[in-house]
Amino acid sequence: MKRFFTSIAILATVLCASAQNQLFFKHMFENKTSDESIVGHGYRDDWGFYKSDDGRFILIDMAILSAVEPSAGIICCNMTFNGEGCKSEEEAKTILESKVKPAIESLANDKKNKSAYVAASMDSSKLEIYAYTYNTEELKKEIEKSKLVGRIGKNMNISFKNDQNWNIYQSKLFPDQWNYQKIQNQRIIEDLQAKGDVNTKLHIVSHFISFPLDKKENANNLAAKAKTWKYYVDQVEEEEGVVKVVLSKKSKTDIESITSVTNEVMNLAKEFGGEYVEWSTRVMRD
Repeated sequence: MKRFFTSIAILATVLCASAQNQLFFKHMFENKTSDESIVGHGYRDDWGFYKSDDGRFILIDMAILSAVEPSAGIICCNMTFNGEGCKSEEEAKTILESKVKPAIESLANDKKNKSAYVAASMDSSKLEIYAYTYNTEELKKEIEKSKLVGRIGKNMNISFKNDQNWNIYQSKLFPDQWNYQKIQNQRIIEDLQAKGDVNTKLHIVSHFISFPLDKKENANNLAAKAKTWKYYVDQVEEEEGVVKVVLSKKSKTDIESITSVTNEVMNLAKEFGGEYVEWSTRVMRD
């Protein structure tokens, strides 16, 4: 039986916790100036799908704030298609990824367009698309030219709100650390399955947690508690300027099983002041 190693770095606690988001984005905005175009050339998007705690299904570009240049002139646009709701998560995922995302990407890929199309959401009664722009009239022309109304739905209501610091994106659309982690879990699972993994088999899954160098005692205390929760402690060592803790435990790699474990380890890391970084395992074939 061949096994292949796969892993991915998860920066969930940096990017996702609400309070930390604000500090991260504030730092990112410093020393930047306004420009007519929201996103520059060479930008690479990073679309993720998740179900929010309030029941919405959201498709969002999670990389946009690494490329934007916010200013007092930035405006958030909300395009609402009433009556274009969904009945299930599966239906929402299909509509958002196969119908809405291509429409958004065609707008974003038009070099004449200067707006940033950042997210779409659905619930049982409506579909919403979010964009950021410096010029609302130009955005209206972009939408009209793209025939978005005919492609997504028949009736669209459009509204605008000044949003200099992208608060709508941060607070209403961006996933919290738990949903962000679940998105990453799903990506790892898809990568494993592409290599022939059988997710119903028990895997030895390694979880990596990072602590500042002056928090080694916290790292040791976390390791001690993890042992009582039936985790193996593989490592507690100083490495590359941090204290690295590696825990391992057998689990299946379907989305529900692995998310249950990552949530548990993330809570453990949070309790002792550490940062959950990543998990890795090997492909298990029949």
